[in-house]
Amino acid sequence: MNVAFFRRIFSQESYRPFWLVLISTLSSIGLYVPLYLKDPTLLFRHWDGPNYLYVAKTLYQIPLDHPFVSYKTTQAYFACHLPLYPLLIRLFAYVLDYPAAMLCVTLLSSGLATYLFYLLIKESEAVSQPFWSAVLFLFLPVRWLTYHSLGATEPLFLVLVFGSMLCWRRQKYAWAFALVGLSSVTRIVGVLVGVAYLCTAIQQKRWKAIPWMAIMPVPLLLTFAFYAYQFGDFWAYFSWNAKLLDPKPLKVFLAYASTNNPHHAELYLMMYVIYGAGVWMLRRWPLFFWYGAVFWVFNLFVFHEDLSRYYLPITPFVLIIAYDKVLSHRALQIMFPFLLFGVYAYSLPLIEQNALVDWVWPRLLDALHH
Repeated sequence: MNVAFFRRIFSQESYRPFWLVLISTLSSIGLYVPLYLKDPTLLFRHWDGPNYLYVAKTLYQIPLDHPFVSYKTTQAYFACHLPLYPLLIRLFAYVLDYPAAMLCVTLLSSGLATYLFYLLIKESEAVSQPFWSAVLFLFLPVRWLTYHSLGATEPLFLVLVFGSMLCWRRQKYAWAFALVGLSSVTRIVGVLVGVAYLCTAIQQKRWKAIPWMAIMPVPLLLTFAFYAYQFGDFWAYFSWNAKLLDPKPLKVFLAYASTNNPHHAELYLMMYVIYGAGVWMLRRWPLFFWYGAVFWVFNLFVFHEDLSRYYLPITPFVLIIAYDKVLSHRALQIMFPFLLFGVYAYSLPLIEQNALVDWVWPRLLDALHH
């Protein structure tokens, strides 16, 4: 009877939000436990979490002797960290301390993103097994586990993107573009989402939607206006990010290929090809296609060794949806435990190596508590 009961509630549509949020949370807890046992502060020191914690506390009122002085960062450097995520951390910090509030915002965003992705692929009939695809979304690509568990903006960004796409499908254009605007003050690439919508509207001849697109740039313009007041520079965000892009495409791949780093070069080449093929396979869904295409072209000009992170906004589409025939095959489901093992084995040392140095952490904690 108990087995039948659990099988029934697991299969019922009304319980799907619960199960997806639970699986999302458990996937992160599976990362937290070994990190906590080794060093509890690793849960909060992974970049860029510490920066967002400090922005949440100071709201960009950065003193000259801020805790990150040893990293040779100026006050204007914190303009690189857009406001929506730290504002949510600040909100939750009225109940929790700042580090716990950051993890809480990330966990809630991750769970909500997973459920919204499930709704999106179910309504669009983009995959054969929406629930299975939503679970896979939590572990592919392997970098995603780290960023939907610790201090990072990607989960919140995808909440806004998926929510916007659902509104677009229901022709609620004002809501769709308002969410795009909020995504741009979560991660700057939210601007590219607007380009994807414009291309989609033109292809589908949704002329009535285009005037509503004037909503999209408002949050980012207000943020930059605040930066002009606070830092004396309207373009302060770009002062530290100007070197991210290179006018020559494929520069990161060519740089490794020309310096006899075949393993790195092969990885970047495979990302370009696999994600590019995934974009092409999304042609049945115009919005998914243009969203993937705009980001894929943009990433051709990204000159940064952490290119895989810049692909995270489109991987739910160009991997999970585009390669559904492979990922929904029984063979992949059989191999799923090995995937889980590999994801966690990959993530734990990565987090340790990409953390705020332990002797700066007490200074940051002191600043957060005063």
